Amino acid sequence: MLTIHYFGSEQTELIEVCCSFVPELLRETLKMEEQKKIFIERIGVRTEKMGYSPLAGRILGALLLVEPPYMSFEELCEYLSASKSSISTNLNLLMKDGIGMVEYFTMPGDRKRYFRISVQNWMCHLDKIPDEFEFSNALLIDILAYRKKHQLEINLTNELERISSFYQFMMKKLPMLIEEWEEYNRNQNKPN
Repeated sequence: MLTIHYFGSEQTELIEVCCSFVPELLRETLKMEEQKKIFIERIGVRTEKMGYSPLAGRILGALLLVEPPYMSFEELCEYLSASKSSISTNLNLLMKDGIGMVEYFTMPGDRKRYFRISVQNWMCHLDKIPDEFEFSNALLIDILAYRKKHQLEINLTNELERISSFYQFMMKKLPMLIEEWEEYNRNQNKPN
């Protein structure tokens, strides 16, 4: 098994030099691993912007891109070059957070826990988006009423009204979009 730990451009140059001396299959494996690491880092950066730690994003990235599509706790620690406590903290967050995007399972005769993306939980979260819009808009309407009652700064109030308008628009359109998407998926899965 080939393991490459990539987190810097110096290793990229070294990999490219080494690739000129190895068979084509190994070269493709090296390129694939490098691409995977780049995707994992991009997911880490994106999830950090969403309020998660970069490591939580890298865990998601690794689980989205590994084959087979699961990893043990020890494999995650080694693959991401992170401490056991950091991996544990972030796995617990990813399993318990509102979405529960990660789940674990065990294999008969093996005491290890294996972690994978929970597509079912992800889909359930998508079904809850209209409710989240409704909740956010109800709160925003109360905030707007307060701002208007106390004659707070008008520019922010106007911008918040635009956001509320967006929520209201999405609450009207989203059920139709979801229905249309479900119909699209049903048609995609029909035999020709």
